Amino acid sequence: FKIPPTVFYPQPKVDSALIGLHFLGPSQLRRRLAGVSPAHLRTVVTATFQQRRKTVRNGLKQLALTVYEGDKERVQQFFESEPLPLPQSVQDAIDAGDEFALAQQLPSDWVKKRPEELTPGQFVEITRLLYGTAGAEESPLGRKVWRKLKHGT
Repeated sequence: FKIPPTVFYPQPKVDSALIGLHFLGPSQLRRRLAGVSPAHLRTVVTATFQQRRKTVRNGLKQLALTVYEGDKERVQQFFESEPLPLPQSVQDAIDAGDEFALAQQLPSDWVKKRPEELTPGQFVEITRLLYGTAGAEESPLGRKVWRKLKHGT
């Protein structure tokens, strides 16, 4: 919810908001990733947001060249390919009304969109399209590291 500037002293010239974070357990996170490696997802998200005001195509071009070992024809096919059908686990989540899964289907013009126009679930689908799902079930999820512990302050 929004917090007006009048509750602060001195009053800021911006509106504030209070948000809540809900952390997922490992089993629910794996279900939402639908077989996608967390490391691959991080790579895709980082690549798309690394350059300001770029479309997803331009943000992922270099990463796709690396994944496809410089094969420009395969990279072109990747960008022109239709989104994959959603896995059965995602379809089941949609049937159950899961909000994350409801917004997971990629639009047909996903390469022309800017990263901020996509949902987190759509990034999972882009990762699945680029890397596939081979071996993702065994990949570690990583561990939560609080900023203080990570940066030593």
